[in-house]
Amino acid sequence: MNKRIRELIVKSNGYWEHGDHNMPSTVCFQEEDLKKFAKLLIEECAELAKHHVMNISTYRDAEFVVRQIKQHFDAEEYNPNLKEKNT
Repeated sequence: MNKRIRELIVKSNGYWEHGDHNMPSTVCFQEEDLKKFAKLLIEECAELAKHHVMNISTYRDAEFVVRQIKQHFDAEEYNPNLKEKNT
C-alpha cells in the first residue's frame, strides 16, 4: 500500500485489523471516517490534477478540472454560480 494512502487512512481515523496466518490485514473505518477518507483522497487527486493542468494550461482550466473531479464523486455541492469552461 502506498505511503500516502496509509497517511490518509490514519488522518481519517482508519485502523488495521490484523488477520491470522492466512488472512491479510483489513483497513476498517467508522462510516463518518470512511467519508472523511474518501473526501481527503478526492481532494488530493483534484489538487494533483490541478497542478498538472497548471503546467500546460491556465488557472481557469485547472479549476475546471478540480470541479469536474469533485462533482463526479459528489465531493462538493454543485454550485451553478461556478462557470464551466466554454470552449
